[in-house]
Amino acid sequence: MAKSESSDIEVGRMYFRYANHFPGRILSMCNLSSVVKTIDEKLIKRQLNMFKKDIFRHFLECRSFPFSGAHEEDSREDQLWFQIGEHLIRLSIVEWCLVTGLSYGVGTEPRDNKTVDRLWKTYFGGVHRKINVKEFDAFFKELKFEEIDDLDALKIALFYFADIVLNVRKNHCQINFDWLNEVDDIQYFRNRPWGLVSWEMVYDSLDNALFEKDEKFKTTRLKNPDHNIEKYNLYGFTSGVQAWIYEAIGGLPSTWVVKTKKKISRIMQWKPMASSRINFAEVYSFFNDKSRLVDVLQSLEPNSKESSRKYWLTVKDYMPSIPDSVHKLWNNGDCAVDSLVFDDRLNCYLCGRQYTMSKSMTDVDMLLIPVNLDGSHWVLA
Repeated sequence: MAKSESSDIEVGRMYFRYANHFPGRILSMCNLSSVVKTIDEKLIKRQLNMFKKDIFRHFLECRSFPFSGAHEEDSREDQLWFQIGEHLIRLSIVEWCLVTGLSYGVGTEPRDNKTVDRLWKTYFGGVHRKINVKEFDAFFKELKFEEIDDLDALKIALFYFADIVLNVRKNHCQINFDWLNEVDDIQYFRNRPWGLVSWEMVYDSLDNALFEKDEKFKTTRLKNPDHNIEKYNLYGFTSGVQAWIYEAIGGLPSTWVVKTKKKISRIMQWKPMASSRINFAEVYSFFNDKSRLVDVLQSLEPNSKESSRKYWLTVKDYMPSIPDSVHKLWNNGDCAVDSLVFDDRLNCYLCGRQYTMSKSMTDVDMLLIPVNLDGSHWVLA
């Protein structure tokens, strides 16, 4: 995959030419399960009940979300596109908000700075502003929440979740002191567009993850012929990416993931299995077996319950269109796939893949098809 800013890469082409593809294994730095467990264990009952009524409440149900990465290739315009076997699937802010239940945008007013560093000075010593992610995690676990004002405990827990889960980066990086100040104005913090904030972070990570990895793979392979897989890290809220994959690709083996009760948001509907149980060869085989990849959604649509939720109402007008470059992708010589015919848009729509249409076929009562033949014009219903 070539870095998106490169002037040598035409928008709409896959990052790597097909001949340069290589096996890849992903390491996610997201700690969703461990952070949820820590919050659940550290907050006293009153404080935990307050958290359960606040903006990140639904994530408390994601108690087991191990990450398991598979080989994917990325194509982009203003969205991220992934090749799954012979299918292209989209990850955009629309899919992101539907899966995570986080809002794209909410109106906010600038906050005042009367309480700058109050939480830091009161509960974390406030001696200096140099503390990294790993150190703050240790600080949080040492706090005696039974001695802390309940509202302050809620603020600290909200910041802890946002900075450690939604803003995942390397442990030696500094915490986001701006967010620690902003959470003291809790209404402002609640109204921040966390869907957009977390999307931009994970987008950048996915967009840059494989930069020059093809050359690295080739160079290492020359030195060591036994080198057959390239590993790379993903940062940001990658659990959301994983849940999106579960939504977009039907028929995943139950040894990988199990769909539980239908809840809102969608990330809560899935229970991934431990990644140690998943064999890379099995994953590679699944995603390259045409007979098993039969229920793949190119984009996601809200159901009747989701369509009234705040996170959908904030993003529904965005609805990015499927770029023409996606339709033309398979004619550019980069992919040796013979069976894909993306011009058959109607069939894709009728099959539920929602290829270019704005509504799911399940919501349509009648489809009108214009037929124009030799000067005669008909409408097929």
